[in-house]
Amino acid sequence: MKQIHLIITGWLIALLVVGPVAAQCLEYEPKVVSLSGTVAQETHPGRPNYESVANGDEPETIWVLKLKAPICVLAANEIDVRENSQTEIQLVLDQGQYNKYRGLLGQSVTVTGKLFHSHTGHHHKQLLLRTSEIKTGKRGRRGMALT
Repeated sequence: MKQIHLIITGWLIALLVVGPVAAQCLEYEPKVVSLSGTVAQETHPGRPNYESVANGDEPETIWVLKLKAPICVLAANEIDVRENSQTEIQLVLDQGQYNKYRGLLGQSVTVTGKLFHSHTGHHHKQLLLRTSEIKTGKRGRRGMALT
């Protein structure tokens, strides 16, 4: 009986310690998240080899949200795998969004959208965000999700 009591107590302690940590991790799409940080523009090598612009690969310019604090994302499937300590997210925008938000480069913003994991050579960060909105100002805590 005493052994069962110790096992149950151990599980309760584990849940109290691990539960809050897991609750702080974000989820992949279809969950909508809002993250805060600074928007930056970067150029990476594209086709044909995705290795070096200097050696002839096409330059691919992307926008990146640089978070103030690292985030984690829970695994959803074999492509959307768990990620820990991520501080940069590639923003996925259409041409209209690039035009609309160009003036926000280098500024503190809150970006809302749906996370997914990299799976092609055009994905230059582990995490990407299908961006629905970018707002100026600080809204999230240390880069964490608001929703």
